[in-house]
Amino acid sequence: MTPQKDGAAAMLSARIGDAIDKCMRGEVAVIPFLTPRQKKQAERELRMSGNWEAAWFYGGYDTAERVCLFLLPDYLTALLEAEPNACDSEIVRALIGEDADRAVAAVCVRGSGYRVLSHRDYLGSILGLGLERDALGDIAVQNEHEAVVFCPQSLVPFLTENLNKVASDTVKCRRYVVDEGFTDGKKYTPIAGTVASPRLDCVVAALTGMSREDAQGAVRTGLVEVEFEPAERVDTILTPPLTLSVRGYGRFILRAFDGETRKGRLRLRADQLI
Repeated sequence: MTPQKDGAAAMLSARIGDAIDKCMRGEVAVIPFLTPRQKKQAERELRMSGNWEAAWFYGGYDTAERVCLFLLPDYLTALLEAEPNACDSEIVRALIGEDADRAVAAVCVRGSGYRVLSHRDYLGSILGLGLERDALGDIAVQNEHEAVVFCPQSLVPFLTENLNKVASDTVKCRRYVVDEGFTDGKKYTPIAGTVASPRLDCVVAALTGMSREDAQGAVRTGLVEVEFEPAERVDTILTPPLTLSVRGYGRFILRAFDGETRKGRLRLRADQLI
């Protein structure tokens, strides 16, 4: 890791420690909008510290990528243990009430139909208002002219009043409540191929079209992440399903190895996030 990343990880560790202290005092503690890599770090530290049972991650919908960490005090975890469906997010939300509502709200941003709007368009326009990326949750594109932005409740008035344009299109914003019509907006291109083995370098080469030598170089220079964490070894054996990212090529979901060909190669099945 670079020193900058070490510093970011140390800062998150300090925030987790503060949240644990608050939870021990009988309060719900919240750390807003973690990236998938930060979530992995939080999971490890909470397990090591014995506070995993107090943790709940939520980003506005069940498959959210950027999520808030909620640490629940003992009296709330005891209530959850008595619930047969304690993992149901609606049950947890009902228990922590206003804490969840303050941490995770949503704004629907709708264009005029003048042009097709992308995730990058929405993000660029929002950051242009002076917000930092870590202040926001997911941006879920619903269709060519509409997206749902997850954010703290305190930012809802700011976005509805100030986000008037996305790219070159005029937009209107309103408070949004997730319903049955909501989609996470992710689209994938299927990939099928074969690999000599389930080693990381073989899979990276197959997914990106690199030579195996170049794939090894990408791993060694820190361009490859497995499950949102930097890959360390080219000979890591991959067990699907898992997420694999290659800088400059995008994100892939390795779905499965579906048996062998007559020549003994593994059939690979994956999706690439568009």
